[in-house]
Amino acid sequence: MSNLQIEEKLFNIENSISKLSLAVKTILSTEEAAEFLGLKPSYLYKLTSDKKIRFFKPLGKLIYFKKEDLEAFLLRNPSETNLDENSTQQNHWKK
Repeated sequence: MSNLQIEEKLFNIENSISKLSLAVKTILSTEEAAEFLGLKPSYLYKLTSDKKIRFFKPLGKLIYFKKEDLEAFLLRNPSETNLDENSTQQNHWKK
């Protein structure tokens, strides 16, 4: 096995461990929250300054996020599915 293959495997293992640690934590730093959301940290800061996502500033400088708040943010504004529209139409005709 070449050094390049070993480095690639180690990199994959490090990424897997990083993802697992995010799965267990309930409080995330800005970098962790950005990775969890799939956003750049700069965009996450914009969301916080626009008050679009909940955050905590315990010492007035660094910001932290509850994982449940990030999940709630991701699940905002759901779209209707065809099933929702059909059930609404069927209920409309039953009245």
